Amino acid sequence: MKIKKLTKCFIIFLIPLLLGGCFNYKDINKVTFATSIIFDTDDFGNAVVYLDCVKPYRSTNESSDKGRRIIYKGVGKTALEALKDINMASSFEINYSQNRAYIFTEKAGRKGIKKYIDLINNNQQFQVKPDMFLYSGDVEELLKVTSSDEEYLGLYLEELVHRNKRNPRAMQANVNDYLSNSLMGSNTEVIGVIEIRKDALDKKVEIGGGAILKNNALVEKISTSDALSYNILMDNVNGGTLELPNPQSQNTFITLEILSNKTQSDLKYDGNEIKLIKNIEMKVSVAESQERLIVDRELLKYIKEIKEKEIQGHLDYIFKKYKEENLDVFGIERLVDIHYPKEDISSPIGITNLEVNVDLLIEGTGVIRDSL
Repeated sequence: MKIKKLTKCFIIFLIPLLLGGCFNYKDINKVTFATSIIFDTDDFGNAVVYLDCVKPYRSTNESSDKGRRIIYKGVGKTALEALKDINMASSFEINYSQNRAYIFTEKAGRKGIKKYIDLINNNQQFQVKPDMFLYSGDVEELLKVTSSDEEYLGLYLEELVHRNKRNPRAMQANVNDYLSNSLMGSNTEVIGVIEIRKDALDKKVEIGGGAILKNNALVEKISTSDALSYNILMDNVNGGTLELPNPQSQNTFITLEILSNKTQSDLKYDGNEIKLIKNIEMKVSVAESQERLIVDRELLKYIKEIKEKEIQGHLDYIFKKYKEENLDVFGIERLVDIHYPKEDISSPIGITNLEVNVDLLIEGTGVIRDSL
């Protein structure tokens, strides 16, 4: 009986300790939350850090939230020193637990981002879930563009990534993926690129293409036009469109909508050559034609033959392009470690050839079912 009473008293004593972890209104009013962090490097090799922050205000007498956007800039020999420099200019504590994006400028990428990655990985407030981006333009212009829309940059990019998950020409990688993949194989990883697009009336931030980092330094970019081919090879395509000329009307096009895509990878090594095999099964539908289109077996056969050959050509091109640059963006070294763990092959991409097998399945249109 005494043991039971002591156990109950101990549990009652622990309950208040478990209920004290949340922010209250008083705490929130004393904290500034960073929504995105931009890492840059100046001409002298110093770390330059920009923080896009929100200073919230909550009151028990008001039902709505209030917030004010604040931009901070810090400079130091290290990234941590730059953050300490920002703290000297902030009258409130800066909290990084709500950060939504890490952005690296091209200059920082060229000189290497390892020191910034180490800071993210070692600081307890820094999260590994947010996405990483490379940005090539002027930082102040980037912040100004999002400010005109009354958007916090980190929250805007988080929504942009969410909306573009089915965009086959977009690329994204979060810190957790980067930390895991960059330590395996050839230490080569691809992250997303953000750009400023000029619309008819204003400017918008968009995701376009990718940046190739090898040994934590930027070595090459993947253009938006090549991003689709790369994503198909890496089985990262869930939707999108394909275009081809309309054989029934000159100077017009047919648009195919990608309904699903499945890319299966295999690897074979005979002692001299590595063969990377990609079996691609893509389901599409005829979504649009610019002129009158008679859909029959002959047309569907034409679409299948032309598009399979075109896809294969694009995939061969993108593979040879990065093979010649000795950039293992396809994870060949990791596949070799999995399939042939006892083999010691230096730079396996140099002896790898690609075999692509494309099977294009055309779903029925609105008037024809089971087209093929």
